Amino acid sequence: MIHQDGKHHLLFDGDCGICTWIATNICPKIDRKGAYRIEPYFQHSEEALKQYGISYEDCAKRLYVITKSGKHYGGAFGVNWFLLSLPPWTLLALPFILLPPLLLLEILAYKLVAVNRHHISRWFGLTACKLR
Repeated sequence: MIHQDGKHHLLFDGDCGICTWIATNICPKIDRKGAYRIEPYFQHSEEALKQYGISYEDCAKRLYVITKSGKHYGGAFGVNWFLLSLPPWTLLALPFILLPPLLLLEILAYKLVAVNRHHISRWFGLTACKLR
């Protein structure tokens, strides 16, 4: 079970260079108090993830936050939940949540980066596609 440690979980694509770089270099700096367990989704069985209504296929397309209460948020909504739950980063997420045009732009930008993440990783010289 994912929530035995009483933390939120941020699940990312550990096969993607940019995802891994952000998860290991940026997210821990934002989560200074360690409220999250930040880990590649494949560290959990697909059966464990199905308890939360998500699959490996879902996780391969976008990051997911699974809250301590068992709710899950994917993609841009997961990013927003992560930031909202960690003051003072809440201030960064609020405009995207309160202003629908900004949220739409965020969703589109997230999708564009997610679809091209392996190419972007290579452009920045990051390891990509090591599992595939």
